[in-house]
Amino acid sequence: MTNRMTIGTPSPHTDIQSRGWWHWLPASWHPFIYLARLDRPIGWWLLLLPGWWSIALGAPSLGAMVWIMMLFLVGAIATRAAGCIINDMWDRRLDQRVARTSARPLAAGTISMLQAGLFLLMLGLIGLFILFNCRFWRFMLALPPRLLWFCIRLPSV
Repeated sequence: MTNRMTIGTPSPHTDIQSRGWWHWLPASWHPFIYLARLDRPIGWWLLLLPGWWSIALGAPSLGAMVWIMMLFLVGAIATRAAGCIINDMWDRRLDQRVARTSARPLAAGTISMLQAGLFLLMLGLIGLFILFNCRFWRFMLALPPRLLWFCIRLPSV
């Protein structure tokens, strides 16, 4: 059973909401919003809130705290979105067979694997930009795991 999702109108048997804050954005962006699960903020909240708590406890000044919190906000959203894209790239064939997930953009064919990969690359570049705005020792701690992850995971997609 395949279910094709037209832009902006998901199947009635899906977990994708048809309306939300993104409805004022161009309709061609909607599949990417669904792919990155930007319509559901709980995932990035779970990354963001403990980080913000730690930043608030350890920041040396108010200005530094606000700057680091903003970087962490963008990083949490980009990281969660990248994880959702990777998950959908891996599970696209399985998602086609499940009514709840068959309308997801990759499973429904609304977005190609190339488009999803380019979107994933863009999110990775955003993460890299955030990383470059951190102190050198943070960069050195964060870069090797990212490179290892990309070397191991991306060829399997």
